This record gives sequence, C-alpha cells and structure tokens, in this order.
Amino acid sequence: MRIRRKPRPEEQRNYLAHSLYAAELGSPDPGHYRSTTPGAPDVAALVHPGMVIRTSYGTGGTVIGVEGPYVHLASDGREHPPFTIVYVPSERFCRQGKLDHNWINECVAVDGRILKLLEVNLDEVFIEGAVSGWR
Repeated sequence: MRIRRKPRPEEQRNYLAHSLYAAELGSPDPGHYRSTTPGAPDVAALVHPGMVIRTSYGTGGTVIGVEGPYVHLASDGREHPPFTIVYVPSERFCRQGKLDHNWINECVAVDGRILKLLEVNLDEVFIEGAVSGWR
C-alpha cells in the first residue's frame, strides 16, 4: 500500500496547469496560451447550435449554444478571448433539461481547429456534422 501525502510548500510540483481553474488553484502556469489569428474565424464562427461535436477525450453531443468570448488577462498583460461550447447528449437533444447541459470551457480556434486555451492542454473538439432539420 502506498501512502500519499500533501506536498510541502517548498516542494516543486511536477505537473502544469491544464486549465485556468487549475492555475487559480495553484498549479504552475507556464503562461503559454493559444490564440486565434487576427482575421481568422473564431469558435463562434465555426460552431453553431445543432452541430454534432466530439472531443479527443471521448465526450460529445449536439451543440445548443456558444458563449463568449470571455476575456482572460494573462500575467504578461495580453488579453486572450476563449469561448465556451454548451452541448447536450445527442439522444437528449430535442427533450433536454437543464441537467443535461455540458460545457467545454476555454476553447479557441487555431487554424480551423478548436483547441483549449493553454498550450499544455492537448484536448481538441471535432465537428462531426449537424442535426438534420435544425434551424
């Protein structure tokens, strides 16, 4: 049996923050952020309600909204505008309740791909198609 203990303040953590939330909790943030190239389509231009998405980590469903951009002010003073994709499981699309909502936070568009804001996070969102008849 292995005993795990909390790290002491002077000990160096060996993992980096994969989200802004983890960075707020004290995980080291290297400060490397992704951003959408000026003039390129952002997440709101690529993803619309009714589209079917999946993630590189095995979740997905039908988009019901895109929120943002939210402004994140980095430690170097630059602003980074990530988006949030709101989706529901595809089988619950037409009859979803509030408990069916799922969120993918900190999304940015980079060269037509939807990635997470922090470069250390390799998660990606893929567009699979659209629900027929959605308007």
